[in-house]
Amino acid sequence: MGRLFIGAVLCVGALSGCSSEETSGEDLQPEVTYIDDIQRNDLSNERAVDWQRYEVVDETNIRVFFSAGSKSCYGTRALVEETFETIEIAVLEGSFPGAPDVCTLIAREASILAETSQPVADREVIQLADPELNP
Repeated sequence: MGRLFIGAVLCVGALSGCSSEETSGEDLQPEVTYIDDIQRNDLSNERAVDWQRYEVVDETNIRVFFSAGSKSCYGTRALVEETFETIEIAVLEGSFPGAPDVCTLIAREASILAETSQPVADREVIQLADPELNP
């Protein structure tokens, strides 16, 4: 029985590591790299997709995050309208030419770059309420 106990303690010690340093969960997070959707202008049956968040990439580019359908069936594009106070962005998803007629209902997390004509500065970034869709 004593040998079994010592073996268990050694096994647990080996699994937990012998380091006395503490590691936070943040240190273990993988580095995030984004592969943004490539904007398409040949989409049909478009619909507006609600985006969840955004990040300002540089002076004139905003990365918008959203859920989208399969890349084998759907493409996306960003529509941007600007005023002095706001930048309104719509993410549009639609079928591209040659896409399969039947697609699986699998959602993916996606992002796309929306380019502004003027620097983002301190303007408010919001959803574009009523974007013009391609039929």
